[in-house]
Amino acid sequence: MSKFICQTCKVQKALIKRPKTQQPICQNCFFTAFESEIHQTIVDNELFKPGEKIAIGTSGGKDSTVLAHVLNKLNNQHEYGVQLYMLAIDEGIKGYRDDSLEAVKRNQKEEGLPLEILSYK
Repeated sequence: MSKFICQTCKVQKALIKRPKTQQPICQNCFFTAFESEIHQTIVDNELFKPGEKIAIGTSGGKDSTVLAHVLNKLNNQHEYGVQLYMLAIDEGIKGYRDDSLEAVKRNQKEEGLPLEILSYK
């Protein structure tokens, strides 16, 4: 893929073929397009109203980590006016969630969002 030039900026080397369009694209252009599409979905579907509290289910995995990061970034950038919270569940099974809960705590520090860890109790 590195021999191709990004089809968006026409400057940087493409790092991936964008799944949605199959076009070679660089990292920066991919991030910009990805965030723009999420913002447009939020706006078009009126997903949030100012003042709402939004809990982001976080597991410590890549999907919930990206979701928390992008929603936090877009909320700050576009001033949705929502209060974001990270929410994790500790199932209480030793060795099952220990590492992922540590990842959730690291992500919380990076994002600066409130975190609530609940148990089944």
